[in-house]
Amino acid sequence: MNDKDIKNRIARYRREHNLSQAEIAERLSISQTAYYKIERGKTSLISEHLPKIADALDLSEEALVLGYEPGEKEKYESIIAEKDRRIAELEAALADKNRIIELQDRLLRKI
Repeated sequence: MNDKDIKNRIARYRREHNLSQAEIAERLSISQTAYYKIERGKTSLISEHLPKIADALDLSEEALVLGYEPGEKEKYESIIAEKDRRIAELEAALADKNRIIELQDRLLRKI
């Protein structure tokens, strides 16, 4: 993930928690202007800011960096694996149907 994604997530989570930039800034013990610069990309997300922002939003640092909580990844991977398995089944069934159609066409041409 890049800084832009993280900063967008921070702003989104802040809004989802119905918090103003001033409220987060107060929790971080920084000025609202300093916090604004973090969300707008004018301040680098150095290591001291990210843990504090995550704590202020009651989130893990991973949720801000990755976009999901660590335990959620396995859940999504399981869902994706199941969807991939089902797609493979459907592709095989379609290939079988196409083969049947091809054989029927050959038989009809012989008649």
